[in-house]
This record gives sequence, C-alpha cells and structure tokens, in this order.
Amino acid sequence: MDYTAAPICQEELVLIRRQLHMYPERGWELPLTTALVREELDKAGVFYEFEKYGKNTVVATVNPEKTGFTIGIRADMDALPIQENNEDKPYRSKHDGVMHACGHDAHTAMLIGAAKALHAIRDQLTCRVKLLFQPSEESRPSGAKVMCEHGVMDDIDCIIMCHVNCMDDVHVVSTCSGATNCSSMAFKIELGGKSVHVATPHVGIDALAAGVKIYNGIQLLISREVDPFDTCVMSVCTMNAGETVASNADKCVMQGSIRCMKDETMAWAKTRLEKLMKYTAEECGVTYAISYSGEPLPSAHNDPIMYEAFVASARKVVGEDRVVHLATSPGAEDFAYYEKHKPGLLFGLGLRNEAKNACYPAHTRNWDIDEDGLETGVKVFVQFVLDHMNGIRGIG
Repeated sequence: MDYTAAPICQEELVLIRRQLHMYPERGWELPLTTALVREELDKAGVFYEFEKYGKNTVVATVNPEKTGFTIGIRADMDALPIQENNEDKPYRSKHDGVMHACGHDAHTAMLIGAAKALHAIRDQLTCRVKLLFQPSEESRPSGAKVMCEHGVMDDIDCIIMCHVNCMDDVHVVSTCSGATNCSSMAFKIELGGKSVHVATPHVGIDALAAGVKIYNGIQLLISREVDPFDTCVMSVCTMNAGETVASNADKCVMQGSIRCMKDETMAWAKTRLEKLMKYTAEECGVTYAISYSGEPLPSAHNDPIMYEAFVASARKVVGEDRVVHLATSPGAEDFAYYEKHKPGLLFGLGLRNEAKNACYPAHTRNWDIDEDGLETGVKVFVQFVLDHMNGIRGIG
C-alpha cells in the first residue's frame, strides 16, 4: 500500500499555506493560525483537542480508539519578527514586522494535509496517528517543552517532523542518523561603570572598555579552549554603550548566543563565559550581571532505527537519488524535547527553485518557497505511516 491510496490536494495545500503566510503570528499568540487549523480539521471531520497541551496548541488524532502503536507527526506554527520584502507576491505578509521566514506556514499546511489524507483512509490503518500543531518554536518558553510537560508524548511511540529549506532543490528529502541540531541559549551581560568627562578617564570606570575586553576574551576562549572536532559557537550579537562623545560609558549591555553540538559542551561554555565575565569585570572595576533566555535548548538527534525506517519510506515517494544526507546544523530545534521522551526523526524537504525566486536563506526578508513541494511533504508523511503502522522493530 502506498501514498496514492490517500487523497492529497496540492491546490488546497497552496491556499492554506498562503493564508497562513498572509497572517503570521508569533510565539504563543496564534489565534488566527489555530482558528484556521481547527476550521480545516472540522471540515474534514478529524478529531482534535484544543489547548489541552498548552495555550493555542492543537493536537489532532486519527484513529483515537487504536492504541497498539502510535505515530506522532509535529509541525510548528509561529512566525518571526521580520519585515517581509516580496512586494510582488499577492500573499505577502499583511502584518507589519512579522513574517513566516522559516517555513512554519508550509509545515502547518502540510500537517493539515497529512491529517486529512490519513483520516480519509483511517479504516485501512492499524495504528493511531497524533498530529501536533505546536506554538512557540522560535520563542521561549519552548512550545515543545510545554507540550511535553503536559503529557503529549505519553501515548506516542515515535515521532517525526519536516523542516523545509531552500538549500536543496524542490522535492529533495534530506535526513541523517545522529545529531541534527545544536543546543542553544541566549545570554545578556550587563556591566556598570562610572561616567566622567572624556578628558579625565583615569577618575572614571569605562564600562565599554570592559565590554570590549570580554568580547575579545570570548574569541580567544573559543579558538584556544574548544576541541577543534567539537562544535561551540559563542557570539556577541549586540553591544550597546555610551550616549555622548564627551564622556565615557557608565553602562554596557552585551547580548548574544551560544550554540553547542553536545549538551556537556554547552554546560562548559556557560560556566566558562561566567568566569570570563567575572574576572574581567573585577579587573576593570565594573559591576556585572549575566542572565539567560532560560535553560539551554537541548541538542537534537535522529534515532538510528527511525532513520533506517524513514529512508525506506522516503525513497518510495521521491526516488533513491532524491534522498540525501542532512548535514548537522548549528541552528537549534526544540523538536529535541520530544526526542527526550521517545525516538524521533527530523527530515528536511527542499523547496528551492531559482526560477521562482525561492532561493534565499531562512530568517531573511526575501524568503519564499516553491509550493510544488508541499504535496511531496504530505506524501512522505503518509507513506511513513503506511509502512510502519504495525510498529517499528526495536521501537515501542
């Protein structure tokens, strides 16, 4: 049995994706987005639970009565604080300063499509399928973390997700066994000095000078103390200090991000940054404080058994030559929280097409996709369920 047994409507997927793209919402505040998801599920008669697992969460279930084996599929729904360019596109964002620049509109549309397709052939399925529509992947607290805390993974045996990209050509599927995404944490350092006239620097305390010293210390720390075969990125992305050219800065605020492949490396980086800040601040005579965006987002890893099972299914849809290796990304992905509970797999779906101007990196103002690939994503989800509805040896 293959994906052709399930009804999948490409035109409908495009309409849903464009509606989502025009009205992007951020974080946990997704009333329009969840209303559209619920409307589409209602039209198809798919059972779902709204806000059982956190604010603006939607979890749909195909065959809720079948408890032998349960496959989870997840899509994130939130957008980014980016002003969209793409003025020639009729579906350009209508919300100023907010844009679906990471493909979450495509993810949500494909999961709606998968829910409808699987519900239509539910009598032919021997398993249960739970479809997780998740808020706040781009913000904190993590939507995945909150949904897991509310027990969404308790009755799921394995879970998969798709992340679209414009690096691979449209219809190309990428995945790997092992690490897919780094752990991540944002930090904020606040330094306090004493402002004096620029002509008498010796009687003041220059907070900016201390900040520059910490900045340079971070570069040395990464280049000299991290194993070259490990991955650790520690970047200061903003530094704000001073208000005039007539006096030194009495305050310096630095904000940045740490990305590590190993969770233990993240723990080391956090401790080492704090020591660097403390010792430098004491040497320079400034006050100091450091805060974080929350606990580090864990690193994500594809289960090796899931990998073998998924690749076999994906090849049935796109062919062997279009299933390629997924390189580990220094970007974070809160799908890692689901993987802490049950075996999981992340796969990429290429939507690049230069002829359609779908060739820009995610998180940029010109991002767009070749929508022809939406149907491919749904087919891959459906094929995976059909192939593994009786379970995966070694899982569950």
